[in-house]
Amino acid sequence: MIIQAGFDFEVLARPFIVQDGKLMPHLVVICVDTEMRFNSVEVVADDFSGSLAPFQDAVLFALDPEHTRYFAIAHPGRFSEYDVSEPIIDEARALASKAAERGMQLIGHFAIDETGYMSAQARSFFDQYPGYEDLPRTMFHWAHSKLGKCG
Repeated sequence: MIIQAGFDFEVLARPFIVQDGKLMPHLVVICVDTEMRFNSVEVVADDFSGSLAPFQDAVLFALDPEHTRYFAIAHPGRFSEYDVSEPIIDEARALASKAAERGMQLIGHFAIDETGYMSAQARSFFDQYPGYEDLPRTMFHWAHSKLGKCG
C-alpha cells in the first residue's frame, strides 16, 4: 500500500502562471497516475485569454493515457465567487467529459492571479471531499485512521 501526503496543484502550477509578479497567459496541465502520484506539469498554451474551448485538444493531447489517470488545469484569472454558470466552468465540464471518454478524470480547475487563486473543484486531499470518494487515498490522518493509533 502506498501512503502519500496530499499535494496542491495550485502550488505546482503557480510558477508557470505568475513569474516575477506578472501574470503569464499560460494554460497549465498537471497529471497524476492511478495512485495519485505526480506525473507531469506542462504549459499547453502560451496564449490563454480566458476560454478553454480553443485549447481542449491541446489539453487532451497532453494527457498520456499510459501514465495519467487524473489531472488538473490552471490558468490566469479569477472566477466569480459564487457563480458556477460562467462560460469557463461549462468549458471545463466539456473538457472533463471528453477526458472521461479516454479514461481520465479532471480533479482540479484553478484560476490564479498575483494575489492568490480560486478553485472550481477540490483543492487537495481530493479523496476527503464529498463526491470524490472513489479516488485513491492521498493521506492517512492517524487520529482518524482505521489502521490504529500511533504508539
